[in-house]
Amino acid sequence: MTRPSRPVLLAVSTLGAGVLAGASVLAVTATASQASPIPRLVQAPAVRGGAPISARDRVYTADQSSNTVTVINPATNRVLGTIPLGAERLGPLLGPQYVGDIDVHGMGFSPDGRYLDVISVTTNTVTVIRTATNKVVSQTYVDRASHEGMFSPDGKTVWVASRGTNLVDVVDPIRGNVIDRIPTADGPSKVVFSPNGRYAYVNHIRAAVIDVIDVKSRRVVRTIKGLASDFSSDEMISPDGQELWAAHKKTGQVSIIDLRTNTVAGVLNTGADTNHPNFVTHGQTDFAYLTVGSLNQTLVFQRSGNQIRHPKLVARVPDSGVQPHGLWPSADNTRLYVVNEKSDVVDVVDTATNKVIESIPNGQESQALVYVADAVPTGPGTSGLTRQGLDKKVVNTDIKSGAGKAQLTVRQLEGLDMIQVEASGLTPKTNYTLYGQKDGTATKLLSFTTNAKGKESQALGFTYFFGVYDPATTLLQPSSHATAPTAATTTTGPTGTGSTAVPTHVNAGTGGQAAQVSSSTIARDSELAALAVGLLVAGSAGTRIMRRRATR
Repeated sequence: MTRPSRPVLLAVSTLGAGVLAGASVLAVTATASQASPIPRLVQAPAVRGGAPISARDRVYTADQSSNTVTVINPATNRVLGTIPLGAERLGPLLGPQYVGDIDVHGMGFSPDGRYLDVISVTTNTVTVIRTATNKVVSQTYVDRASHEGMFSPDGKTVWVASRGTNLVDVVDPIRGNVIDRIPTADGPSKVVFSPNGRYAYVNHIRAAVIDVIDVKSRRVVRTIKGLASDFSSDEMISPDGQELWAAHKKTGQVSIIDLRTNTVAGVLNTGADTNHPNFVTHGQTDFAYLTVGSLNQTLVFQRSGNQIRHPKLVARVPDSGVQPHGLWPSADNTRLYVVNEKSDVVDVVDTATNKVIESIPNGQESQALVYVADAVPTGPGTSGLTRQGLDKKVVNTDIKSGAGKAQLTVRQLEGLDMIQVEASGLTPKTNYTLYGQKDGTATKLLSFTTNAKGKESQALGFTYFFGVYDPATTLLQPSSHATAPTAATTTTGPTGTGSTAVPTHVNAGTGGQAAQVSSSTIARDSELAALAVGLLVAGSAGTRIMRRRATR
C-alpha cells in the first residue's frame, strides 16, 4: 500500500501505549510539511519505523525441542546463548519429579521491551523473563494447551490464548497469577491488539471467526464471521490498524479482514503449512510477509490500500532451511528475521532486496520469533545464558515411500536422537513402518497409522540414529508387508521410476552455518489437530517412540 502525503500514523512505544501483538503503538499525527516528532522507542511492526538496529536490541526464538529461548544480538547476528526453561527431550521430561517447561512455543513482549513472555504448550505455562538480565520474573500455570501470549496495551497484563478451551487467560506478569478469564469461541489461538489499544482480536483453531474484545471491559463485543477455515493458528494486525491477516495452516490460505468494516475482505491461497504473517513498511509502501512451510519460502505481498482484498504478490524469498515458521521485522523495517523450524536456523532478510543475507544457527525446533528494541539498555545482557540446544546436528531428507510423499527430520539430542516423519499421499488408515538400514539389515525405527486422507502430521521417535543409520537410505512401507526391506530394495516412487538419491538438508550445528546440499520441496501434512502427547515403547531394542499430533 502506498501512502499519500497526508496525516500519518507514527509508532511510538511507551509503557502505557498501545500494544500490537507484543509491539506497541501510539497514535501521533503529523503532516508531511511538519517536523516529525522523534519517538522515544518504537517496536516493530511499525508504520514509520524506529531506531536503527542496535546492540541493545535482541531477537528471541522459542525452541520447542530444546525447551530454550535463543538470544541473538541483531547488530552482529551472533547467538549470545540460550535461556533454559526445561530439559532437552527426552531427558527427564517423563519423570514424576520433573517440574520444568515442555514445548516452549509462543512469545510476546512488553511495550517498553523490558519483559519477554514465553508460552509452553504442554505444561501450560507462561514464563515472564526480564530482558536485561535473562532472569525469570514469574511463572504462571494457565488453561490447557496455551499457545501464544501478548502483553496488553498498558503493559500490565499478558493475554494468553488457551487452545484446549474457550478461554483467554489474563495474567499478572509480575505476581504470576491468573486475574481474569475471558470466554471466547472454541479453541482460541492468539491475541493481537489494535494500534489504539481499544480492541483485542482473537483467532481460533476450532471456529471460523475472529472474536473482538473490548480491552477495558474484557468482554467480547463483536464476532467477525466467514473466515476461510475454522483452523487459524496465527494472525497479525497491520500497524495502521486497517487489516488483520489470519493464517490457515491446514488449508494453505489467509483470510484478510477489513477492520474498518469488520468483514472478511478476501482470501489468499498461499500453500500448505501457511504459518505466520507480519508487516513491513518501506518509505510510503506497506508490505505483508508470510511464511509458507511446504514451499520453504517467505511470500511478500504489497498491500493494496482501499482494495484490501487484492494484495499483490511481489516476491518469494527462498529460505535457507526447511519449514519457515515465526518471523518479525526489525524496528527500523530494514531486516526481517525468519526462523526455519526444521533446520534450526534463523534467516536474516534484507527487506530492500528480499534476499537472505545471513543465516544464524539457533536452538532446536523453534516456533515463534520476536524482535525487541532496546531490550538491554546497558551492559552485555549475557548473564545466565547457556549453550543448551545449540551446536547440534539436524538433517532433513525425503523418504522413499512408494506412491506417497514423506520427509524425515533427525535431530541430535542429549542421549537418544529424535526422528520425525511427516507424510501425505499414503494409503488411508494404514499402518506404516519406518526402517533404518545398516550393513544390509533393515531395522524398525517407528510405526504410525495414517488418517482418512492418507496423512501423518508428525510421528516422533527417539533412538540412537547418528553414527548408526544413513538418513538417505531410510525406507517407509506398509507394516503389513511380510518381510522387511533390505539395503538392495528398490522402491517405486511417485513417477514410477526406481529409487534415487534423496535430497537432503543438513545443519551440522558445530559448523556454525546451515549447508544446503540440495533443495527439495515436499508436501507436508498440515493436519495438526490433537493436543495430546503419548508414549509408546517399540519392539526394537534401544528405541523409544513418542507419537504426537502437535497443534502449531
